[in-house]
Amino acid sequence: MSVRRDDAFQRAVSRRDLLQGPAIVCHLLSAASVLLATATLLNVAALLETWLGHVDGFEPSVIRRTIVLLSGSGSGSGSGTGSEFLPRSVSLLLLGTLLWILHRFTAHLAETSAHSVARGIGDRIRSALFRQHQRIGPGDVDGRSTASVYQRTTADVSRIIEATADTLLRHGRDTLAAALCLVLALLVDPVLALQCLLLPAALLAWLVVRDRAARQRHLQALSEETELADDQIGESLSHVRLACGYGAEGQAGDQFASAQAHGNRLAAVRLRRHALGQTIRQGLTAITASVILFLVSRRVLLDPTSASLDLPSAMVLLASIAGLLRALDRRGELPLIAERAGVAAAGIYEYLDLVPPVSQAVGARFLQPLADEVRFEAVTWQPTDNAPAMKGLDLEIPAGETTALLSVDPREARGVAWLLARFIDPHDGRVLIDGQDIATGTLESLRAEVLVVAGEGGCFRGSVLENICCGRPEGGLNRATEAAKAVHAHHFISKLPQGYETLLGEGGVELDAGQAYRIGLARALARDPALLVIEEPGTALDADTKSLLGDTYDRLISGRTVIFLPTRLSTVRRADRVVLVHDGQVAETGRHEDLVRNSDLYRHWEYTRFNAFQAVPVASSHS
Repeated sequence: MSVRRDDAFQRAVSRRDLLQGPAIVCHLLSAASVLLATATLLNVAALLETWLGHVDGFEPSVIRRTIVLLSGSGSGSGSGTGSEFLPRSVSLLLLGTLLWILHRFTAHLAETSAHSVARGIGDRIRSALFRQHQRIGPGDVDGRSTASVYQRTTADVSRIIEATADTLLRHGRDTLAAALCLVLALLVDPVLALQCLLLPAALLAWLVVRDRAARQRHLQALSEETELADDQIGESLSHVRLACGYGAEGQAGDQFASAQAHGNRLAAVRLRRHALGQTIRQGLTAITASVILFLVSRRVLLDPTSASLDLPSAMVLLASIAGLLRALDRRGELPLIAERAGVAAAGIYEYLDLVPPVSQAVGARFLQPLADEVRFEAVTWQPTDNAPAMKGLDLEIPAGETTALLSVDPREARGVAWLLARFIDPHDGRVLIDGQDIATGTLESLRAEVLVVAGEGGCFRGSVLENICCGRPEGGLNRATEAAKAVHAHHFISKLPQGYETLLGEGGVELDAGQAYRIGLARALARDPALLVIEEPGTALDADTKSLLGDTYDRLISGRTVIFLPTRLSTVRRADRVVLVHDGQVAETGRHEDLVRNSDLYRHWEYTRFNAFQAVPVASSHS
């Protein structure tokens, strides 16, 4: 089910996230930053009042009285004596510097707090994605789901974190800044403030928004036209052989030049239109700003006997109008921020809303260890958006038997094996262990007795001991050592820097494919399962591992049922029975030697996997 972009970001970041809990600290810090910026502005106005000297005759507004109070000027005191002027100026400069430093410091703390809140939301989303992937990821036969959720967990969540921090700051800081700037402007001169705000400032804000939207449309159109021109160039390049073969090089060159010229003409026309529109919008912006300056300066430059606005108050008024417009402009970008983040959030919630394909049935029973047989009855399973990997598959695997499970399409054999551990569930049919449908058993009891050894990526980030024990510390080092010795891993583990306490993965020791594979075998052997599925690595193994695998497999096979997904021919030959799945059904079954003699399909499978000449490239013929 698709998720609307508009709703997705609101679902990821609710109003509660922006208005409660840790977000309150961010809003308080933003408020402190805005108030300190306002105090800095008034301090600068007071410094200007000190330098210009106090002049009586102006209307005593709240802002005017505040400026006079800060400047220390009294009625009729002029600029003060020389002994008072310098200390007063220095003290105001120091105070202004201190206020500005505090303003920047609190602004930095607010940004840090906003990013902390945003990272908390990002961690919450990542945890939800991880939990969902634990439900869905085990059935990812071709790796597409894992690649998709990796993109969502990293890049998409990072976009949401950045958008959340930006939104949090704009909601708190810019809302308060806009309100405070409006109050300041009205306190300076309410009539003049309304004259500036009702028409000129509103028009100015509209022009700025319009110019930004026009630029975005222009860049999008340019991108589309560039993509079209690139497609035409690619088409011309792909037809070079055809043109040369028929002696039409000149015609092809003319078409290529024509396509280039057409693209250049379209780009030039669009650039001229954009430049003209931008010039008009910026000209109107300049005219509107000039109108505001004229309205303010007209009140300042009147004869002092009739003037009602002094220069420091005028500066506060202009700064307040500019701050108001900037705050409103930043808040106006919130829908665009939400829309951009909504693209990432929509993909995330599409994945989170998927129904996990495997779940534990109500009233599930404990499954006993395998004692008799595993049976697949008319099993059908189809990967998402792909042809069925199993179509009415029937198969019996006796307990204690070693089976090599093969298929031309690797997803088919892997799907059959993963059904046993219920990484996936059949869409139709049943899988039974000793006559009990595994779908009616608990997942815990099933996966305690059916273990899968992955051929690739077999180590967690942690110590060697943690990797072998894998969440079950009972037995500890003794149990891990016994399992490692059985699979011939103890020797190389002992040579690691800290032995069994050596950290593996990022920041630790990187094992080669053969060593990681043996760690995986030791992990499975430490659990002592009744049914073991072993997927051999696709990458080449080192000579040491190859020489030891025969004895390792003999120890693993003893006393349990083993299903191999082999990549080595020696492993196929070792199996009691080979089962070849093709087109979703069991196509061949028997021993390796018999199938080589009697089955064309099996010989094809063997050739494509193991023949020395199958990887040799064939030279293409010339027509």
